[in-house]
Amino acid sequence: MGAKSYFLLDDKILPMDAEEQVKATAQEVAEGDILAGKKILVIDDNPINLIVAEKTLKKFGGKSIKALSAKEGIQKFIANSVDIVLMDLHMPSIDGFEATAMLRETKKFKSDPIKILAYTTYSHDEVKDKMTEFKMDGYIGKPFTQDQVLETIIKLLALDDTSEAK
Repeated sequence: MGAKSYFLLDDKILPMDAEEQVKATAQEVAEGDILAGKKILVIDDNPINLIVAEKTLKKFGGKSIKALSAKEGIQKFIANSVDIVLMDLHMPSIDGFEATAMLRETKKFKSDPIKILAYTTYSHDEVKDKMTEFKMDGYIGKPFTQDQVLETIIKLLALDDTSEAK
């Protein structure tokens, strides 16, 4: 009585009664390359955040292009083909809102617009009005969960696929 069984799945030890955890982990394993071929530009002034984002995206097959400042991010956007931008909102010099406006003004963006996500420690309620003002396409809060990142990106990519089919 009261004893629990545990099992190992994808290098995670889970209790047998954690059915929801098993389903989520099994889905992660099955969707390991769901972002294959997708390039995500991550603009964040914190190198650790860039590494965490890179590992998260890589786990699902995505490729990250990293930039440590808004200026570097805009340069990398112009020089590379990207599918989505994760934009830190709190950066020195040029914040993420200003950087979003600058990115949207580039010739490249105007000819081929992409989705820009707020990627921030601010709560959604704190930034939702400015996100609307600067036409940001979504929100990922830091610290984030892998599921949050994956679900948000998949949702945006699905919207893009739907609009392309019209």
